[in-house]
Amino acid sequence: MADALENARKFLESLQRLELSTLLAECSIAIQETEGGFSDNDWYPTMPVEYAVVVAPKPIDEALRKLDETDRKRVADAIANGWGRDGSLDLDVQTVKHEVEGVPALVADLLIHREMMIDVSTGGQRIQEVNDYYRAREVRIRERMPADVQYDNPHDDLWAWYRHWSNDLPQYKDRRIYARQLFEPAIQNLAKRSSVPLPEREVSGWERVDRALSKARAQLGLASAEEDYQQIGLLCREVLISLGQAVYDPLLHSSPDGVEPSETDANRMIGAYIAFAFGGSSNEEVRAHAKASLRLALALQHRRTASDKLAALCLEATSSTVAVISIIARPV
Repeated sequence: MADALENARKFLESLQRLELSTLLAECSIAIQETEGGFSDNDWYPTMPVEYAVVVAPKPIDEALRKLDETDRKRVADAIANGWGRDGSLDLDVQTVKHEVEGVPALVADLLIHREMMIDVSTGGQRIQEVNDYYRAREVRIRERMPADVQYDNPHDDLWAWYRHWSNDLPQYKDRRIYARQLFEPAIQNLAKRSSVPLPEREVSGWERVDRALSKARAQLGLASAEEDYQQIGLLCREVLISLGQAVYDPLLHSSPDGVEPSETDANRMIGAYIAFAFGGSSNEEVRAHAKASLRLALALQHRRTASDKLAALCLEATSSTVAVISIIARPV
C-alpha cells in the first residue's frame, strides 16, 4: 500500500501536478472491482469493472470530488500507475472520519474555492446557495496562509466575483482561465513545501493540550522561515504549561525542590506530579525527560537560526512528554 501510494505521487510529480500529489499524501488508495452480473434480459453477462479508489480525510475528500473531469482522470491514472495497472479507470472518492490540517488542508481549500468560483460562473450552482460557504472558507484561507505566500484574491464573496465576470469576462472559458490563474501561485507555492514527517499519536484527552499540539503540527506544515519555527517552540512551551496545569494539584503534589510552582512553571508542576504519581527510583529519569523537552522548546523559541528539523524534534519531544504523562495518568 505504501509503495503504491508513493508511486502514485511520483507519477503526479513527474507531470508537475504537485498539488494533486499533496492531496494524495494524506490518503489511502486502492483498485477495486465491481461484481459481474447480467443485463436486464439475462442473456448478456456483464464483465467486472475496475475503478480507482481514494479514501480521503476532510477537506481533501471534498477537493477531490470538486475537481474537473480532467483532473479527476489524472488522479485515477496516478492510482492505476501506483498499482501497476494500465488503462483508464473511473475515480471513486470515499471519506474517512478525520480532518487534516496544515499544507494539505490549505491546498484542498484553495482547490475547492477555485472550483466553486468556476462552477457559479459557468451555469452551475446559484450564488445564494453557496456564498456563505465561500465567505467562511475565504476567511479561513486568509487566516492560515503563510505571510510569504502570494494570495491575491480580490473577491471577498461570490457577488463580488459576479460583478467582475459580468463586466470583464463574457465567455465561460475566460472565467475558467481567470480562476485558475488567480489561485495557481498560492497552490504551487504550498505544494512545493516539504516538512519533516512526524508519527501520529493518540490524543491525550486534555482538550487544551491536544488543541495546542494540533496547532503546532499545522504550523510545522506551513512553516518556511526562522520566525515560523520559533513560533513552534512557543506553542510547544504552551503545550507543556497546559499539561502541567491539567495534572498538577497543589493540595496533593509538592515540588521536589520545595518551591511552589507558579501557573506557568511547567517544569515544577509536571515534576511534582511525576514525583507523586510515579514514585520510585525511575521518577527522576521521567522528570528529566519532561525537563529536556521544555528546555528544547525554550531554546527553539529564542533561536534566530531555528530550522524545520529542530522544530520537528521539538514537537516530537513535546508530544512524547504528553504521551508519557498520559501513560502515568491512566487508571490502573
